[in-house]
Amino acid sequence: FSSVAATPLAVTTSAAGGPLPAFAASTPPTPAEIERIKTGYKNIQYLLANWEQETTVCRENGGECKRDADAVRRYLGLRSTTDPLFQIEKVFAKVRFMDDLDPDKLEDFFQATEDWNTTMNMSNSMAFISQFAEYNPGGGKDEVLKYLNEAQTQVVLAEKALKTILDAVTSAGG
Repeated sequence: FSSVAATPLAVTTSAAGGPLPAFAASTPPTPAEIERIKTGYKNIQYLLANWEQETTVCRENGGECKRDADAVRRYLGLRSTTDPLFQIEKVFAKVRFMDDLDPDKLEDFFQATEDWNTTMNMSNSMAFISQFAEYNPGGGKDEVLKYLNEAQTQVVLAEKALKTILDAVTSAGG
């Protein structure tokens, strides 16, 4: 134990040579982060408006078309670190540090962030399950559609939650 106790702690430093700010998580979201919420919201609206097209994949040269829920996970920021909604919860956590956040919108904002997390998890689960539903015992195209429809229901709820979040953020000058 003495060798472990004597080991100095490493301090992460920034490019400027000073310690990284511990307050980064206690600062308001940047304009770029707020823009991610706006872009993600627009993308979800597009997905819902074009649900059939975005969740159908056809083989080239007139091949068979199949329903595919991968687009759901992609639009929700669950497929790539470059997606606007990738780990957007970290941005939501910073919103409470906005000076001009309307106190009348706080309760709705916090409820919407909880709703967002719930619907994201459910959308992700239903989309993932639908990708394998055809091949499971008792599965088939009807099972794929059943889980894809449930994913769509959850995406509608996610859009509503994100709209509430966006309203609170943009009313604060974001």
